[in-house]
Amino acid sequence: MPSATPLSETSPLDAAAFRAAMRSVPGTVSIVTTGRAPNRHGLTLTAGCSLSAAPPSVLVCVNRSAGAHDTILSSRSFCWNILGVEHRDLALKFSGQDGSKGDIRFGDGLWCDLKTGAPSLVGAVCSFDCRVVNAYSDSSHTIFTGEVVAQTTRAGCESLVYIDGCFAAPKAV
Repeated sequence: MPSATPLSETSPLDAAAFRAAMRSVPGTVSIVTTGRAPNRHGLTLTAGCSLSAAPPSVLVCVNRSAGAHDTILSSRSFCWNILGVEHRDLALKFSGQDGSKGDIRFGDGLWCDLKTGAPSLVGAVCSFDCRVVNAYSDSSHTIFTGEVVAQTTRAGCESLVYIDGCFAAPKAV
C-alpha cells in the first residue's frame, strides 16, 4: 500500500515538490480567448471549472503576465473553449511554445463570435462565452469569474486532458 510523507505544518512547501504533485492531477485542456480582430488574445490553460448552474457561471485562472490578461480586464469578457483530442496542436500553439502571440495564434482553427465578441472555437467540445463578473488577484494569477451569456456544445467527442506532462484522452473505468 502506498504511503504518504506528511510535511510539518510549519515547514515551507517546496515549489518544485508542489509542481511534481500537481502533475498527477489531470486537467481539462482549454483555450481562453478575448478581444476582437486584429487585437485578439488567447492562451492554453487547465485552470478552469464550472462555478454555478444558477446563474450559469465559470471561473478561469490567468497568469497576470499572459497577453490575454489585460484584454480580459478591459473588455470584461472571455470565451472558455474546451478542447477535444483533435485540438492538441492548437493547444500547443496557444501555449506559446512556437513563439506566436496575439492575433497570429488565431491563424489555425475556425473562429466565430458569440454574444460578447470573444472568439469561440468552432468544433470545440464546448465553448462558454462569458461576461466578467469578478476578478480576484492572487500571487501570480487573476481568478476571473464569468457569467455564461452564450454557449456551444458538440456531442459525442472526447475532451483533451493534460496529466504528467502529457496530453491524453480520458478513459472510462
